[in-house]
Amino acid sequence: MPFCFAKCLLGCAQSPSFCTVPMQAARFFKTLLFIFGIFLSLAATVFATGQPRRYNENSTVKGTISQSFYQVNAKTDVAVKSIAVTGTLYEKGTFGTWQKISSCSNTSASSSCSASSNYNTKPGKSYRLECSATFTYSNGQSETITSTASH
Repeated sequence: MPFCFAKCLLGCAQSPSFCTVPMQAARFFKTLLFIFGIFLSLAATVFATGQPRRYNENSTVKGTISQSFYQVNAKTDVAVKSIAVTGTLYEKGTFGTWQKISSCSNTSASSSCSASSNYNTKPGKSYRLECSATFTYSNGQSETITSTASH
């Protein structure tokens, strides 16, 4: 009834007799349906951002940043056709943006692979190393694993 009274105060030409309980119930259920839709879309977003299931949980890629070089190491405990690793080094700029400053890559047909490059880090600067390894297993399965290291 408060909704109907507000409509009448705002100058609606309809008389208050048109404001009935079924109209209020319909509005209430529309609101509930709208809230339920928002909830479902948020829930779907949360579940969609989860990590995909890995083929081999024991395959890893890790990066390290030292004062004069950076390195990416990948390894697995199963037979592989190849491992390809890449590392991209970023430096945090004056305004907080990350700028790519160097990269390295390598491939191997064994169960481990490393890539490294020389770079002299500057005191007081922040660095981020984005690592990626693509494992191609002997059975034909393939997966890419990523990680990030910071300094």
